[in-house]
Amino acid sequence: MSEKLVQEATKFRDQIPELEGLLISKLDGTMLWGDTLKTLNHDFILSSVSVVVKAMKKVSESIEKKAVRIIDAEIDDGFVTILATDKGIIVGFFGEDARSQLGIIKKNLKMFMINIGKLL
Repeated sequence: MSEKLVQEATKFRDQIPELEGLLISKLDGTMLWGDTLKTLNHDFILSSVSVVVKAMKKVSESIEKKAVRIIDAEIDDGFVTILATDKGIIVGFFGEDARSQLGIIKKNLKMFMINIGKLL
């Protein structure tokens, strides 16, 4: 894992207080960086997210659309946003209290994805 990736991820994580977790992995789910407010199984989360991204790619192909870039989910007590690049995956999750900030958080996650894309 590159020092630059660690610096950028840490800086971004600190700027978005609504994030309960931010995880970055390779496409296969191998963790590159992770930070969550409580102790969670990052490897399990990322391997599961990798499966979701693969499944969505199949859906995208079957409806004759291009690459999957963002997958959003509303779950009990919060939200998950998955961003997929050609090289990796970024997962951000946040609580129900962030509902009014969803648009801003997702926009910031997209910008973060663009900024670290070359570091993956």
